[in-house]
Amino acid sequence: MATAELVLKSNAVFTGEVSEPFAGGVAIADGKIVACGDEEALAPFIGPDTEVREFGDRLIMPGFNDSHTHFTQGALVDDPDFCVHIGGTDTLDEALAALKTWADAHPDNEWVYGNEVIQFNWETPLMPTAAQIDAVISDRPVVLSQVDMHTFSVNTAALRRAGITRDTPDPYGGEILRDESGEPTGVLSNTATDIFTALLFHPEWEDMKASYRKGFEKAKRLGLTTVCVVFPEGVSYDDPFAVFHEFEQDGELPFRMPYYTQLAGGEHEDLIQKIERMQAEYNKPGSLITCNGFKILIDGVCSDHTAWMAWPYANDATTNGMPAMDLTQVRADLLRACEAGYPVRIHTIGDAAVHWALDAFDEAKRRYGDKGLRHVQEHVETIQPDDLKRFAEIGVVACMQPMHMILDLEFRSKDDAVGPERLPYCWPIRSLLDAGAHVALSTDFPVVELDPLHEVYAAVTRQLFDGTPEEGWVPDQRIALAEALSAYTAGSAYCEGMEDEVGTLEPGKAADVIVLSKNLFAVEPAEILNTEVDLTVFNGKVVYER
Repeated sequence: MATAELVLKSNAVFTGEVSEPFAGGVAIADGKIVACGDEEALAPFIGPDTEVREFGDRLIMPGFNDSHTHFTQGALVDDPDFCVHIGGTDTLDEALAALKTWADAHPDNEWVYGNEVIQFNWETPLMPTAAQIDAVISDRPVVLSQVDMHTFSVNTAALRRAGITRDTPDPYGGEILRDESGEPTGVLSNTATDIFTALLFHPEWEDMKASYRKGFEKAKRLGLTTVCVVFPEGVSYDDPFAVFHEFEQDGELPFRMPYYTQLAGGEHEDLIQKIERMQAEYNKPGSLITCNGFKILIDGVCSDHTAWMAWPYANDATTNGMPAMDLTQVRADLLRACEAGYPVRIHTIGDAAVHWALDAFDEAKRRYGDKGLRHVQEHVETIQPDDLKRFAEIGVVACMQPMHMILDLEFRSKDDAVGPERLPYCWPIRSLLDAGAHVALSTDFPVVELDPLHEVYAAVTRQLFDGTPEEGWVPDQRIALAEALSAYTAGSAYCEGMEDEVGTLEPGKAADVIVLSKNLFAVEPAEILNTEVDLTVFNGKVVYER
């Protein structure tokens, strides 16, 4: 029996498989876990050259796995030299002043990009028009992105740069807002923002690498050992993963990176040829980067009434939203992917979108049998009660982001949009688990911070960071701490089809282990927000220590 290179010990070890931590530790050798248990289980693996580290009452657990990020974009957005965050502003004037200050400090940036706009904070809760932005910056193209990244405001220079005029038609599933004369106002929603995304996210290669290095350091500091990327095409390169492959070749990539490419047919490259090409490039033995399947978006968000609901919005009876894509094409592409044996992940926020996706996955299962594919519905913010049990019955994973709930809670925007009858079925994490569904937790970074502990706090408390409302928002949907931690580790691994490799502290699995500054099981839920990662071990190597 080979001795371990590293043994981590604590009075609180959470494996991801049981509901309570125990006193013991983890033994690591050759990048793998060779033992996890009490002192007796560890003793045979401790030799004269074994490094043994004691962590007292601090929590040892599996590394966090963020199963839904847009890291290719997010690390750029998170870089203060790429864009300016203006979410904390109280007025439009304050937001535009912050934008101007940043623009003046970055004269060489082609685009001026402001992110995380929360216009609901402002006295007039509307995204600004091109004319309003022009009054402050007119000589360079400007883009302001709402916090959920589904609505953009741009100035006249940006409209000109994108070639958008009064004659430009609305894309399917999106809208170019226009004034009474038919001229674009500078506000765009959903798929209409795609052209600006393509223009914005194309930095110079070395600038992009510099931003990603900053993102790597942040991920290590937050205890992330797997970062799943959905829709990597948000960065305008023929191969958005070439840069990460370069990092991996140089030994700089500090986490596993499964990804899901865009599900799209029509004028695009043949779906199956596309994924086969990507898998041939990256899915090699020992590779940290793997192409797992497809991702598609079929609706928007509730805040601007673009999420596809089964019934009209409570605060606007004239609409129930609409699909963001041609569903006939999406269904055809989804069935083809399933027939070929590839999992599909679908953005579904409205309850009509959730229902449609479940039907599509059910049809695929009936047609082609149960192939063990890990199909996923992303967000699942609203649901019809009869659909709760179908996730388990069909075998669809619910990948959810509790911090999105906190964003809506702050302004009660979800309450206003869905009304009291549908409110109990918003972010129904408890109900989905009780119905036997697999649930994964994630951030949707950069929509919110890349911080797993924020998501855990939100799932456990359903409260704002100040502890309100005291009873929690829709408190029946709160989940236990162990459930939240498992959903962010084992649940995410299951969602990615990687449960045999990572997600729990078991012998034979990759040694992706973290140590938190507190035993979360021994403190009040509010203390989750004051907890830090003390140690991150990836593939058996310490990559971060506080």
